[in-house]
Amino acid sequence: MRSDLATDDQGRLLIDVRGPRFGAAITATLLAIALVVQGPLGVGLVAWQWLMFAIATLAGLAWSPYGNLFRALKRRFDLGPPPATELEAAPRFAQACGLAVATVALVAFAAGAATVGWIAVAVVLALSVLLATTGLCVGCELYLVGQRLRQGRRRADEPA
Repeated sequence: MRSDLATDDQGRLLIDVRGPRFGAAITATLLAIALVVQGPLGVGLVAWQWLMFAIATLAGLAWSPYGNLFRALKRRFDLGPPPATELEAAPRFAQACGLAVATVALVAFAAGAATVGWIAVAVVLALSVLLATTGLCVGCELYLVGQRLRQGRRRADEPA
């Protein structure tokens, strides 16, 4: 992990809350173009976005190309300190969700089921637009629900 990134007292990566919205705006733009042009160029854009999701999911948000672009622009235009920070876990899980749905799209394209593929792309596009415009990250919310369920299950397993 890059040493210039903020971490909490347990060494977990903290991210600027504006970063995921920025990345979602890029994702939404690419996928909207893909849906409009379709064909080999559209599928190529979906494959590019799949790669971006894969890097962010597997290597972490410190290595996310869109996150690095955001940090560079933040420094270049002196956007100041973040209004808030959050742990990377929930946004990283959201990237994994995007990766999963983009994988479904690419497999559908490869199998000749283009309509299924473009529906999957449209789902990711809609969720990216929602995050970019409102700050609501459905993948992050799913992660938090999962965390609450895990904590509840742990309490239920404890002896009374």
